[in-house]
Amino acid sequence: MRLLRCLVGGAPTRGSVAALLLVALLTPVAEGQRADPGSPTMALDSLLNSRVSAASKYAQRAADAPASVTIITSDDIRHYGYRDLREALEVVRGFYVSDDRNYVSIGTRGFGRPGDYNNRILLLVDGHTLNDQIWGGAPIGSELPIPMEAVERIEVVRGPGSALYGTSAMFAVINVVTKTGAEMDGVSISPRVGNAGIRELSATAGRPLGLRRSIVASGLITHSDGADLYFPELDSPATNNGITRGMDAERAVGGIGSLVWDDLTARVGYHSREKGVPTGAFETSLADPRAETNDETFWGELALHREFARSRRLTIRTFANRYRYRGAYPRDPGGPLYSDGGGSSHIGGEAFYTWDPSSRMRITFGAEHRRVMRADYYENQADGSTSADDSPFNLSAAFAQSEWQLRSKANLVAGLRYERQRGTEAAVTPRIALILNPDARTTAKFLLGEAFRAPTAAEAHLNTSYYKRNPSLKPERIRTLELELQRRMTSAFLLGGSLYSYRIRNLIEQGSEGLEGVQFENRSAAIARGIELQADLLSGSTLSARATYAWQRTEDESTRERLSNSPVQIATVTASTALRGAVRTSVTLRHESPRQTLTGTSTPAFTRVDANIRYALRGSGRAAMRETVFSLRVTNLFDAAWATPGGLEHRQSSIPQDRRCLIGRLDWRF
Repeated sequence: MRLLRCLVGGAPTRGSVAALLLVALLTPVAEGQRADPGSPTMALDSLLNSRVSAASKYAQRAADAPASVTIITSDDIRHYGYRDLREALEVVRGFYVSDDRNYVSIGTRGFGRPGDYNNRILLLVDGHTLNDQIWGGAPIGSELPIPMEAVERIEVVRGPGSALYGTSAMFAVINVVTKTGAEMDGVSISPRVGNAGIRELSATAGRPLGLRRSIVASGLITHSDGADLYFPELDSPATNNGITRGMDAERAVGGIGSLVWDDLTARVGYHSREKGVPTGAFETSLADPRAETNDETFWGELALHREFARSRRLTIRTFANRYRYRGAYPRDPGGPLYSDGGGSSHIGGEAFYTWDPSSRMRITFGAEHRRVMRADYYENQADGSTSADDSPFNLSAAFAQSEWQLRSKANLVAGLRYERQRGTEAAVTPRIALILNPDARTTAKFLLGEAFRAPTAAEAHLNTSYYKRNPSLKPERIRTLELELQRRMTSAFLLGGSLYSYRIRNLIEQGSEGLEGVQFENRSAAIARGIELQADLLSGSTLSARATYAWQRTEDESTRERLSNSPVQIATVTASTALRGAVRTSVTLRHESPRQTLTGTSTPAFTRVDANIRYALRGSGRAAMRETVFSLRVTNLFDAAWATPGGLEHRQSSIPQDRRCLIGRLDWRF
């Protein structure tokens, strides 16, 4: 109880929200009767029995996972018309987006440092890590151009994940799970157009080749002219009166493919994006269209999954990644060009073994090794001088996790990982979780875990005109304590929530920029506490709705000042309903309180509404698999003005975000 008072003591309602949650969760509810598959009971059963693999490296029910989990399904993606990962993650409780109109970043639980490139979140595609080896960044927005139609589900595992995954898994592990050949079983083509010159074409194809064999391929091409922008803070003749025209454009192409042949799985992925820089970042001219960045990633993986009887499973993976970045930053229109770039390439392997020595115990243990052959960065100055550096390294790790069923209604999970990366100190990260099911309708999770983030090559090891090496940097470390409760109130209504607190020490932040460049330092510690609430309503296949609320307070431990880019309150409501015939309408409402900028000002609070309407025509008889869908998605329906904080590289304190945008879409499946 002392912990709960500590967590909610500073909330605006002085604990009343938490009290109401606990009372509701413990209120007896009469058992419903067995229902047919189309009933609300079966719909909610499907949600509760959703499988997640990112929490423990094997498939399990989300309710049994030793973490707080949200799953975004393929139905969610289809009904709400999400175009990329960023749009899907925005509705996850406690998540919020920052967009500097070049790269998209995700904040969660009140922590989202400007310019961190998502290096405190681990992003996986089918279990394969996509964070780069120079800045540790994860592509979240249009810089990850993969067709959302090829995604079966998105697993969001909140909290520290380093006990299994190591560095960067501090706040969440996000796993994008793509569809198998059996789930796709056909070809789908989707052109779409929208204002701001949006033109996109995606295609997916998949086919089962037997009982345990399938092939899948998908691709996406996208182009946008972008919006014309005005920055009041830069309104002077020297900065083109704060106006940029035609500089927000982007072009991207990407694809993924997989081949499953019995126990073997081969996967490959590629994505590339060119994006204009319209904000004048890094002293760039607001009137020179040469300002742009280019990111390109190619990756491949070969995995063996072997099951021995039903109590032992072995997974062996080998993988390779190549990442390349290029940037152009003209300081004077038409004048000499400053450019930079970098790249990384690595290979590695992982093996882990899952063993059930008894019906009440499961043990997972494994090891990983990664060899980064290249992590380089170069700069070409406007005066013709150059500087470059490279920082290759190796990473080795071993991990283990054990799950005990103490009683029929109690599970205990404990895990530990040891990781060593050349050039930084070794890290040992534990986790422990107690999962209780006092009755068939209630789940309680007590979660304690630690995570770390090793300094990246750019932060600690590269030495160029811009970056200054700091080999004494220590890894960031976070310890999180969380209580999650979930209660099935009726056959169609689910209520849940989390109370949490965490502390980050050795926080790595950029020092002040001087004539000698910038150097990163372990500058401070941060503490946070918060509450997250969620309610789900599923009424068969005709209506689904979800409401979430997050209150979060994240502060500098020494000054007790609230961190920048950290909204105190976030609320979302999503609802999707089938209307007459084949029409379905889906609406999302999102509200955020102000965020503090790096200059001490605040972005205004905003409320934004997105809507999507679909009309589906399905064939009959032999053409039953054919489907044509017309849809219209409107983001920011009421044209609300909103902004997110800028980074240290920006002269303006906040970056305006997109106003109303309409996108028409045609999906043809055959």
